[in-house]
Amino acid sequence: MNQRHLYLFTLEVAPLHVGKAYNPLPSHLTLMSRFWSELSPSELSQIVKPLFRQTPPLELYFGKTITLGPKHTVVHMIEHTQAMQRLHTQLYGLLSSIPVTYTAPQYVDDGYKPHVSMRAADSFVTGHHQMTATAYLIEVTKQDSADLRHICAKFDLEDSAAHSA
Repeated sequence: MNQRHLYLFTLEVAPLHVGKAYNPLPSHLTLMSRFWSELSPSELSQIVKPLFRQTPPLELYFGKTITLGPKHTVVHMIEHTQAMQRLHTQLYGLLSSIPVTYTAPQYVDDGYKPHVSMRAADSFVTGHHQMTATAYLIEVTKQDSADLRHICAKFDLEDSAAHSA
């Protein structure tokens, strides 16, 4: 039997480094919440890489702050644009074809709520906007009682369709 891995995908708000482990992650936008898969990071990367290559960079518009989830995390809501929803929906379709098991299925597909968790070093305010041109595949492992988030792969959002026009 294959080993099960716990993964998530994020979009870059603050840069992350492949090969590094974080607890907690710096500022990021969760593109796909945690899911279990028997695929290795390299196998999963090969499946999703074409999607990111055909996706143009996204502009993130920071909205109001609210608290979300069981830990009552303070987050900036991000404007739910058509481009953001399209990327999430396409990634959800790819992952569903593997298949994967979501740890919180209520937060994917129709339940997706793009947000950026506030970190002490953040200076984001409502109305802030920035481009994101990078997605990450992250594996979560336990070390004692801590969740370590290992950056497995980095994907550039490229919009290859625009390059071939």
